[in-house]
Amino acid sequence: MFTGNRLTKVFNSSKEIPFDDSSKFILFSDCHRGDNSLADDFAHNQNIFFYALNHYYNNGFSYIEIGDGDELWENRRFATIRSAYNHIFKLMSKFHQDNRFYFIWGNHNRKWKNPKNVKKHLYSYYNERKDCYEPLFEGIETHEGLILQYSDTKNKIFLTHGHQGQLMNRK
Repeated sequence: MFTGNRLTKVFNSSKEIPFDDSSKFILFSDCHRGDNSLADDFAHNQNIFFYALNHYYNNGFSYIEIGDGDELWENRRFATIRSAYNHIFKLMSKFHQDNRFYFIWGNHNRKWKNPKNVKKHLYSYYNERKDCYEPLFEGIETHEGLILQYSDTKNKIFLTHGHQGQLMNRK
């Protein structure tokens, strides 16, 4: 299947999100949150990312993560990533609780394509200090693509991670 066909297939199956002149979105892609080790490229940017995300949350933005937020090629266990960046995931969870968080998976976190993995790892997490499970992104839907549709003109903006364009990066 050619790139255009793959992208058309994603476009045709994408959820549409209406927006108007009062809507505010922040889009991040390729954060590649890892385990906060020296090899984790995100570790060097976590403070500025957290500061920016906090600013956008406090100013009423909706957050769209456009793939590869989590680095699951190099880190097989999501629990390690979540633990390393607990403060960031708690803030992202606030966006989700306010219905202002949209999640597109990419080739490095393709694991989130499978609803069983999403339910098992993203709906809640085990809080070792409290010895119980706590909600994280309870009921979240993950997407391969999303469409922002402008209410006035019905024009559309297609969002996808883009790994569909290269066979080598699709898996």
